[in-house]
Amino acid sequence: MVNIGRFSGAVGLKGEVRVTLYAKDSENLHEESTLRVDGPSGEEVYRVLGIRYQKGRPVVRLDRVTTRDAAEALNGREVYIHEDDLVPLPEGEYYFRDLIGLRVVDRQSGEDIGVLEDIIENPAQNIYVVVRDNREVLIPAVDAFVKEIDPAQGVIWIELIEGML
Repeated sequence: MVNIGRFSGAVGLKGEVRVTLYAKDSENLHEESTLRVDGPSGEEVYRVLGIRYQKGRPVVRLDRVTTRDAAEALNGREVYIHEDDLVPLPEGEYYFRDLIGLRVVDRQSGEDIGVLEDIIENPAQNIYVVVRDNREVLIPAVDAFVKEIDPAQGVIWIELIEGML
């Protein structure tokens, strides 16, 4: 299962609910999407019947959610889709989950810098959080530093400037 966002509030009186997506331009939420939500009695499954946007944020109409009270009961719950339902990305683009855990290696020296543990989303660019000898190294995820990403080999090839480590 892949976490794509969370429900963030009821909209109107007919059971629509706002969704905060964790990926800004995600196409993974669309009509006929099957959403999975952890509920008080286990996993609950909903189908998206309709989607519209309010101030740039998706508002969905779900099967079996027809009242404001039912929509409010979903508030704050995490939204998941099955891994097989992820929209394929263009070549050279990756989901964060595909990068976390890859080895980061300096292409010039061959030095193993560490393991990519997290990605910080910044307005200017993302930042890779690489753990090296129990400390974090922050590397801007830009072409100047990140030279090649090879998930099949489990490696992100980078070129660092002097003093970066």
